[in-house]
Amino acid sequence: MITRRTTTLHHGRRRLLVSLLALGGLAPLASGLAQPVPPTAQQPADPAPLLQTEDRGPLVNQLQTELANLGLFSGVVNGHYGPDTAAAVRSLQAQQGLVVDGIAGPQTWRALEAAQRAATLPPPLLTANLVTFTPLVVAQPNPPPPAIWLALMPLVPIAGGALTCLHRRRQRVSLPFKPKL
Repeated sequence: MITRRTTTLHHGRRRLLVSLLALGGLAPLASGLAQPVPPTAQQPADPAPLLQTEDRGPLVNQLQTELANLGLFSGVVNGHYGPDTAAAVRSLQAQQGLVVDGIAGPQTWRALEAAQRAATLPPPLLTANLVTFTPLVVAQPNPPPPAIWLALMPLVPIAGGALTCLHRRRQRVSLPFKPKL
């Protein structure tokens, strides 16, 4: 009699053997031992398909749309992987520090997702370049003039009046004729 526990152990040992054979480079031998895994337990389909020039379809349309949202693709979103799309992919790859080949592979898709996340994040509120510190300067009145200046200031109009009087007297003396009044 085979119980459920025995069956589970048997399948567990088989999976371990398949994994070890695959790691040892004997994957063709492991394929004969492997049993199909139900679709719910399988890994999800690769979200990063390989796209290159002359490919067509909804995935190319999605790639073009996402590149256009980042401002890298300015062509028509038509689902055709043409030279404009390849140039936009190369631009993304160069910005993200990837190998620039114009082919949208798994690394390019991950870089595209990272660029989209960075584009949707709000900019930081404070950066080192925006913050500057200036010293507080309090307005102070000019200091009062020295005491000697305060003493001499009333003498200025007196001296001006005296000079004007002397100047007029001198003009009277130097005139050869008397002006008519």
